[in-house]
Amino acid sequence: MDEATVTKRRIEACVTQAQINAANTGGDGATAAMDLLCAFVLIATKSGADPERARLAVWQDVKACVADFWPDARVN
Repeated sequence: MDEATVTKRRIEACVTQAQINAANTGGDGATAAMDLLCAFVLIATKSGADPERARLAVWQDVKACVADFWPDARVN
């Protein structure tokens, strides 16, 4: 299996788990998305990054990733 496929499957597994966790606690897709964003910032901060810079950086990276891996998805 190529690296892109492995990466896509890892991301999709994280999304599925976040959606399940959100649904089990009364949340929705927005809750799951925020959980994943917070997880990214937490990981970055624990690694020594500035939280605000991490938050701003993630959006640009996410847009590029979605555009590459899921070209039919809309990214603003």
